[in-house]
Amino acid sequence: MKVQKLFTTPGMLQTGIKGFSVSLRTAPTFNQHCFYKPMAIVVLQGKKRATLGSESYIYNENQLIVTSIDIPTVGSIIEASPEKPFMTLVLDLDNYLISQLLSDGNYPHNEPTQRGMGIAETDEDLLDAFYRLISLINQPEKQKIMVPMIIKEIHYLLLTSPLGDILRSINTKGSQNNRIANAIVWLKEHYSQPLKIDELAQKFNMAESSFYRHFSKVTSLSPLQYQKQLRLYEAQRLMLSENFDAANAAYKVGYESASQFNREYKRMFGTPPKTNINQIKNS
Repeated sequence: MKVQKLFTTPGMLQTGIKGFSVSLRTAPTFNQHCFYKPMAIVVLQGKKRATLGSESYIYNENQLIVTSIDIPTVGSIIEASPEKPFMTLVLDLDNYLISQLLSDGNYPHNEPTQRGMGIAETDEDLLDAFYRLISLINQPEKQKIMVPMIIKEIHYLLLTSPLGDILRSINTKGSQNNRIANAIVWLKEHYSQPLKIDELAQKFNMAESSFYRHFSKVTSLSPLQYQKQLRLYEAQRLMLSENFDAANAAYKVGYESASQFNREYKRMFGTPPKTNINQIKNS
């Protein structure tokens, strides 16, 4: 099946297979803020840049991107046109399935702390598995049996790929990276609360200096910077989806000062809250 034929208009297509989507864009985009969750992205065509903190990653045709945690990025599609769209296949990763696979087999030893995102060339076996998922989009009668097998195969291929250490290190229970992943889950659930690094480190059985160092290595952000971005993304969602005004959104996500919220929002998204929300709604 030709991927481009799936689309009537550019955008993100939810395929009906849980966690599997296809994206097609026909024009460049600039500085789009989003949180990448644990997922594997296969680039079929075009070029994109993703920035994590001060680091930039460029990914091109026939490359694989893996993220092992929820990680804030700023993305720009660099190469895309109606004649040659930017196209990707995206599969959400299942940490429970990864843990099962890790317990069932022998894998290389984990490297020291790994960044939560990496890029490598896509091999033929992995690309073939993704294309087999695409072939099932319009065959619901086959999906119940075949989709779980293919998704498990993809997870295995990812674990044994050059990017496997990113996934193994996060999903190996008790490892430093696994503790950081658990801390991120806690931060996502308690982002509106005041953050004390020493207490958070103690909660996950790490020395404060070690916790800070590993957290920064995995996410490219300090814990406080990560919490701030969680708050700002949630405030943006509240204003977009639930019609909060800026002041109420600020207090809802944990800010005590509306003026501080406005400053930090503008610094992150480029314009004040009201302007940014209007731009998104009218785009």
